[in-house]
Amino acid sequence: MELCQYPCQNRTRFFTIKAIQIPIVYNRYGDYDPDGLLYVLEKDSQRIQEEAVRRFHQMPPQPCEEVQPLVLRVNLGDTVKVRFRNPLNRRLSIHVQGLAYDVASSDGTSTGFNQDSTTNREIVYTWYANVEGVFLFHDMADARSSEEATNMHGLFGAVIVEPPGAKWFHPQTGEEIESGLMADIYQPGKPAFREYSVFFHDELEILDKDGNPPVDHRTGLPASTTAISYRSEPMRNRMPLTHDPADSGEEISMSSWVYGEPAPPILRAYVGDPAKIRLIHGGIKETHVFHLHNHQWRLEPENPVSTIIDSITISPQECYTLDILHGAGSLNRVIGDVIFHCHLYPHFHEGMWTLWRIHDRLEDGSGKLPDGTPVPALQPLKDRERPLKKDECHPGYPNFICGEVGMPPRQPPCGVLDAEGNVVVCPTLLEEANFVENAAPGALYADTCLCYTTGECDNYKECEDDKKRAVCIECDADNECADCAECSDYKKCLAIDTPCENVKVFEIALVQAKLTYNQYGWHDPEGRFFVLKEELERHGGLESYICKVEAQKIQVEPLVIRANAGDCIELRTTNLLPEFLEANAFQLKTRTDIVGHHVHLVKFDTITSDGAANGWNNIAGARKYETLVERFFADEELRTVFFHDHLFANAHQLHGVFGALVVEEAGATFHNIRNGEELRYGTQAVIRRRDGSSFREFALFVHDFAFLFDKDGKPLNAPEVPGSHDDPGVMGINYRAEPMRERLKRDGDPAYILSSFVHGDPATPVLETYPGDELMIRLIDGAHEEQHVFSVTGMSWRKEVADDRSPLAASQTIGVSEAFNLNIKEPYQAGDYLYYFGGTDDVWLGLWGIIRAYDKYQECLKPLCKGKDMILPLPPCPGKDDVVRRYEVAAVQTALVYNSYGDHDPDGLIFVPLEDVDLVLAGKYTPKPLILRANVGDWLEVILHNVWDSDRPVPYFDYPKVPLDLKHKPSNRVSLNPQFLQYDPVCDSGINVGYNPKEQTVGPGECKRYFWKADREYGACILQSFADMRNHRYHGLFGAVIVEPAGAEWYENFTKKKNPFAEQAVITAPGMENFREYVLFIQNGIRLLDAHGNLIQTAAAVSEDPVDPEDTGEKGYNYRSERFANRLLRDARVWKVFSSRVHGDPATPVWKAYSGDRVIFRTMMPADKPRNVSLTIHGHLWREQPKDALSREIPLQGGISVGNRFDMELKDGAACPGDYLYRSGSFAWDVESGMWGIFRVMKHSVKCRCKEMCGRILKCIK
Repeated sequence: MELCQYPCQNRTRFFTIKAIQIPIVYNRYGDYDPDGLLYVLEKDSQRIQEEAVRRFHQMPPQPCEEVQPLVLRVNLGDTVKVRFRNPLNRRLSIHVQGLAYDVASSDGTSTGFNQDSTTNREIVYTWYANVEGVFLFHDMADARSSEEATNMHGLFGAVIVEPPGAKWFHPQTGEEIESGLMADIYQPGKPAFREYSVFFHDELEILDKDGNPPVDHRTGLPASTTAISYRSEPMRNRMPLTHDPADSGEEISMSSWVYGEPAPPILRAYVGDPAKIRLIHGGIKETHVFHLHNHQWRLEPENPVSTIIDSITISPQECYTLDILHGAGSLNRVIGDVIFHCHLYPHFHEGMWTLWRIHDRLEDGSGKLPDGTPVPALQPLKDRERPLKKDECHPGYPNFICGEVGMPPRQPPCGVLDAEGNVVVCPTLLEEANFVENAAPGALYADTCLCYTTGECDNYKECEDDKKRAVCIECDADNECADCAECSDYKKCLAIDTPCENVKVFEIALVQAKLTYNQYGWHDPEGRFFVLKEELERHGGLESYICKVEAQKIQVEPLVIRANAGDCIELRTTNLLPEFLEANAFQLKTRTDIVGHHVHLVKFDTITSDGAANGWNNIAGARKYETLVERFFADEELRTVFFHDHLFANAHQLHGVFGALVVEEAGATFHNIRNGEELRYGTQAVIRRRDGSSFREFALFVHDFAFLFDKDGKPLNAPEVPGSHDDPGVMGINYRAEPMRERLKRDGDPAYILSSFVHGDPATPVLETYPGDELMIRLIDGAHEEQHVFSVTGMSWRKEVADDRSPLAASQTIGVSEAFNLNIKEPYQAGDYLYYFGGTDDVWLGLWGIIRAYDKYQECLKPLCKGKDMILPLPPCPGKDDVVRRYEVAAVQTALVYNSYGDHDPDGLIFVPLEDVDLVLAGKYTPKPLILRANVGDWLEVILHNVWDSDRPVPYFDYPKVPLDLKHKPSNRVSLNPQFLQYDPVCDSGINVGYNPKEQTVGPGECKRYFWKADREYGACILQSFADMRNHRYHGLFGAVIVEPAGAEWYENFTKKKNPFAEQAVITAPGMENFREYVLFIQNGIRLLDAHGNLIQTAAAVSEDPVDPEDTGEKGYNYRSERFANRLLRDARVWKVFSSRVHGDPATPVWKAYSGDRVIFRTMMPADKPRNVSLTIHGHLWREQPKDALSREIPLQGGISVGNRFDMELKDGAACPGDYLYRSGSFAWDVESGMWGIFRVMKHSVKCRCKEMCGRILKCIK
């Protein structure tokens, strides 16, 4: 079958793939998965199995190099024929995401009424490579999360669609290859590039070399393992060099000097090689954050104004192509070991890290590392200048670095000062021979500050090679190391340490003090944080400063420093910390006697200024009273730049060791918000641009796993065993928190929990402004493991700050180390607005605050510009010519039945049209989330009625769980708040927040009128009640407003009946192609009972480990859920679990369209748990940013959590006829807990009742 939307195929490629089962050994310490599964090319199958088994029987078991995820490469336009052979005694398949195929024969599932395309023998799949990029394939015959399933054991791979005419070659031999993780890609008319496939995966079932579950070497607890491409290098195996129980060894755990090379594949390149990383998440549960040191990429590679990033959230089954800016070594041509890892700190602790080694000299296969390990050959890219050969003075990285194998690495030469200001380490002659021409402390092997050293910011010239440098030096062949006290070349460090007015220097200290988070006495007795030394001096020195902090006379926030694009920046970080973190209920006593300062996004010398000890680099850290000197270059307006300690990240970050550098545009100045004076640091500032405009800037850091105690010294959410990573502690914003549980102790009605009239302002930052002032929120995730979603009510911003084509957003998913710039330019009125992190766990623990827009001048807040005309607020009500859509809505209590098996929520809470209340109460109404529609430019007048029974209070439940829960009385009040729409926050927000004086919620028997303006074509907008965020949402109290194009009319799908509430609709509008619209509500954390009244706990039933609070509750869509457990009781064949032939259609919505119809999914997640989910629609693609032609075309949207919404318009409309799964990509535990459904595409019939409303119809050619 040829697909209708694919015009022609240039060539057919054939692959024969076989599934094999072998033990997969993950590292040289012998950790292995005894039930490993992988796809291999059949021609390689026997060789791989024999070698893998042979190496497995060594002692300890050893990895087999060829055991790696299968990566296929094809060209754009190819037809791909895959003959899949399954010799194993189980049903298997291959499902590919993102390529086109016939769903009836090549989906790799048994979905709906399709034929079964799984196999227990052999099957042929046909795919069409109609878009460039990287695409995951994996088994869909078993989508469970248990040990018996397949994906968690490695049954995944990827197909990469290369440009037309491209060819791929082995990086070591130069031979043309068929598959492999890494390849050199040559493409007609464009530069060749290095291509690296990197697979993240998690939830591994690992045994140690003795066949036992691995344990943490400090706590004795079972240890988790995370991996990259079937390899893992967990810290538990890299034992400390001493037997001191306080020695964790974390600071050197990633050093090759001590432990040799990490197990996950090391990427390799020469300086300047163009490079692409194909990032694939093959795991089943965790949303990770990929971070690459020293290098950056744009979110949209072809878009010159797309955001530059170096960290990115990636969900299970999601893929990215990272097109590295400036190639290997970045702009300043770095050499050395560049680490990349998951930035969720426990995850790289558990093994999810490796290196990108950037060579300075030709590697022909004859070289060796300092420990004697052979260095494989690396073929130069043929269209680039050949690297220089090694010589006596230039042996190639890392062989000029001074160090001793088996011992901790040396600190950077010239880069560390003692308490008296003397250099601690001086260079050897061999090290000095490899310095760049303009070496400086912290920038010895890379010319970091390009403007300063060459005067060529825009036209960077390569440094002359060593033969042209008139540097005459006699090399020390032994590269012997010496302390500076013994070094005759000590003056050479002084000679390069020449202060210059072009370098912006920050003197910073790391200190420890008790940090109090709120008025309730929540505190961290060992808070650790960065502070400018000038602040210490201003407050009378270190001891005086600490006393004032602990007496709460100084309110500490994470350090935020500022610079301009083009600045050369020198950080001098002094370690004033105690040498130990003391043992308590959260942690073991841990030596932390050295600290680093790792900075994201900027350019630097990775060997000396990475703030880490990675690979064969120096350990860039300062011991007690020492000062680490590092140099960085802000090559352009990088905006928000995260920094933190990288040496004891797992010990330090949860105590607060993080901050930010904000790189503003060139020429911008930074001012105090109170008096207008210039400043260099602080979380709040006014920024004046060169063009004279200004904006208010607020830096907000979210952090979790905060080890806090209450006012009586009792630990808050301590783990069962100190040192455990099992979601300990609480959360904060800028070292502050305003927990709901504490407010409920004072006043019991959750409807007023955000009210400053009742409780006073929260401890979290209050962001002050005047109506119409431009705002810039610098959002940073500082610690430690969880994903969060930030939202602001009544305001919105562009998804990408500099790209006017990017969509508007009112929420932002963020993971550790990510930073976002939320530029709020739309007009807003005076009043208090709520900002918050949407997951129930987050907001319950205090992650919320207030944006306060004053209605009159305040002496404490200087206006942005003197005499500035204020942007007038919106009119308080519609004008006489405005269109007003009027809706009457009721909040109703009713049981919600989620499927035909009787899974139900007996205490459901929903919004319905007022006209349907009697039907609901009579049990004659099929509940669905409320959907209201309006057209752009309309006003909405919504009257909310609370028809709850005053004699039937909303019950309190302790499941789904939240950390530090408190039994309390849920509110019987309700409200309505829409995302995006404009309104008066004092009267029409639906939130009793701050000092807004008007009642916003509705009690039983009452009603309230809200006015909202649909000023833009927003598409999907979440509608929710803020009267009780803890108790209402998971019972179903949410809905949506859909803002349609101007002049649109709305019909029920497949009828001509107008219906603004339709879940499936056809939308028509003048001058626009009609489309089918499906409104999809994602629910995570539903409290469900089965037909017998038993509480359903899918995760607990499947997992042997305790379930985190964020994973409690069930999953579903639109008040419906289709759990595997119910279906498998009827028919135990797991590969038939999606089959409508066996089980009937699922309870979740079955979306219906004709082939070729224009289709938009209005997707949103209004409730309730913060665990990220994702959404894929089999056989279809859509643009990640809908109206941006440079945006990625994706088959899966990841990083979805509470508050997110997406308008997903399918590329080329509905595909050819058949049943397509839509589902989460997370197999633990979303899909088996009910988060899946069917998109049914039918062959067009002339009998279609809504023919005039259908989109373009393309017939499939058979």
